Amino acid sequence: MGDSINTEDTRKNSIDPFERQVLGYIRKYNMFDNVKHCVCGVSGGADSVSLITVLVRLCGYLGIELHVVHINHMIRGAAADSDQEYVEELCRKYGVSCNSYNIDVQTMASDRGFTVEEAGRLARYDAFDTVRRQYEGEGCVIAVAHNRNDVAETVIFNMARGTGMGGIKGIAPVRENIVRPLLGCDRSEIEGYLDRMGIPYCTDATNNEDDYTRNKIRHKILPLMVEINEQAVEHICDMAELAADYERLALGVVEEFLKSQGIDISQENRGWTGTESRCGEYSVDRGTLFAQNKLIRELAIRQLVGLVCGGLKDIGRNHVAEVMKLCDAETGSGIDLPGGGRVYVQYDRIIFSTKTDSDTEKERGCDPVDIDMTRDGIYEMGNVRLTVRIYDRPKMLDLSKKECTKYLDYDRIIQCLQLRTMKNGDYIVVNSAGSRKKLNRLFTDAKIPADRRGEIPLVAAGSEIVWAVGLRIGENYKVTDNTRRILHMEFENAGQR
Repeated sequence: MGDSINTEDTRKNSIDPFERQVLGYIRKYNMFDNVKHCVCGVSGGADSVSLITVLVRLCGYLGIELHVVHINHMIRGAAADSDQEYVEELCRKYGVSCNSYNIDVQTMASDRGFTVEEAGRLARYDAFDTVRRQYEGEGCVIAVAHNRNDVAETVIFNMARGTGMGGIKGIAPVRENIVRPLLGCDRSEIEGYLDRMGIPYCTDATNNEDDYTRNKIRHKILPLMVEINEQAVEHICDMAELAADYERLALGVVEEFLKSQGIDISQENRGWTGTESRCGEYSVDRGTLFAQNKLIRELAIRQLVGLVCGGLKDIGRNHVAEVMKLCDAETGSGIDLPGGGRVYVQYDRIIFSTKTDSDTEKERGCDPVDIDMTRDGIYEMGNVRLTVRIYDRPKMLDLSKKECTKYLDYDRIIQCLQLRTMKNGDYIVVNSAGSRKKLNRLFTDAKIPADRRGEIPLVAAGSEIVWAVGLRIGENYKVTDNTRRILHMEFENAGQR
């Protein structure tokens, strides 16, 4: 560190009460245990300037080396450039390395379909982690400057948009590689500290505008709550901490339940609310799931949804409620979720899965292929090949059951046939009396999983299924003693060729 830090004075306890408060909070949550490096995000505002100042002055206690990251979002032109210059000069004064990044956040938001706020956050944390990885061999964390006011704003924001206990708990002091040393302080304490130390800071003009949701909460809602009770921020933060305690208790019960279903959350390397999605499938016994206490049942569903949707962004209680309805649903019923997740019933199981690219292709289906009933032919649909031959019935015809070869009465076919996959309204005739069965029911009876039904090739006459390949042919088309001409159909897929 630079000469501006007097380590000997620090050892004599000549530190500001605010610094002592932050040090106590850091030690309470073991933020820098077994860590030699800290990446500190500094925007130039009061919060982050106080954070880097405190950490520089406490580095002798903490035994860490600091590395500042500053992001110029390229939104405010000269003002943003000025903030960058200020942060770089402050780092030179403190003897700390500074990594500045210029990122066009507005273009990034437009290209990826994010809000500017979301894009800015993603850009910041990507940059933080890029620097962190340079030092992870010796232990490195990312320090950001969230404070108690941020907790209160987050809780109010989450309550307004609809949240469970995970949203009410606000912001965690430590999460994976991220630490928040100022989370025990409020904004007035932070600004008071900088005033005492005579340290200037930058003011982002956009923070005074109400175009962003958080600014509305900060400038309008929280001040009204403080008018009602001047300790409103403190009380909201206390509630958030209590919610976190309740959630930890519930999480233990949920984890035990999921382990009983063969799902070990710790092995999945996921947090309580889920992180990045992977192609996965998680199966639970629906009777056992719905026998759980309502809270545990809902939290278990949220955990599983988080696993297959890449987190719980855009997932609300309404989605959990829809999953709950599957308790009494028939096999094949299900719902699609934001983020590429899906949940469906498969007999006595509820399946939580992540859609793959091939799943999406299956859902789109392949275009139907018309079969020319006047001549022999070969027809292909995706990886499916159907060979068709028409000939007079021979004296000897092997009608033994074969999954991929069928003989039909050619003259009983009165409309054009198609090679296709299932559609709504499909049915098959199952006996000589003309009784019909919905195709979905046929699949259910045959124990075909819901996620495989769209793969099964069909030969269809309109909505009537002539042949569900691998299952059965419709009763109307079976060969009888009166059959004169044969429609010979043979199916193969790519793996059989």
